[in-house]
Amino acid sequence: MIRFIARALGFVLVAVGFVALVIDGTKSIAGSRLIYTVIGETWRTLQPASLNAVQPALEKAGFPWLWDPVMLNLLVLPTALVGLGLGGLLMIAGRRREPQIGVIGRR
Repeated sequence: MIRFIARALGFVLVAVGFVALVIDGTKSIAGSRLIYTVIGETWRTLQPASLNAVQPALEKAGFPWLWDPVMLNLLVLPTALVGLGLGGLLMIAGRRREPQIGVIGRR
């Protein structure tokens, strides 16, 4: 069941990454320069209230170090790269095992 959830989430993230790649590619072609959307901008567009609530929640929970070096660095990564990369990793992690036909188990 967990493998199925990992694969399904991986497919969704790959689709989101591909959509972001197409959008960024279209903007780059129209602008004649490399343009990419960062995760922070995508998050702010989709859910501005939750983005503003994360920093106080982390500080209240006692993890201020998680906001400043970690989250701030993650929020400037390209959305397409993260979607495709994380989705690919989840799809690999959730793949079905190959049948072990003819393999004698190790002790």
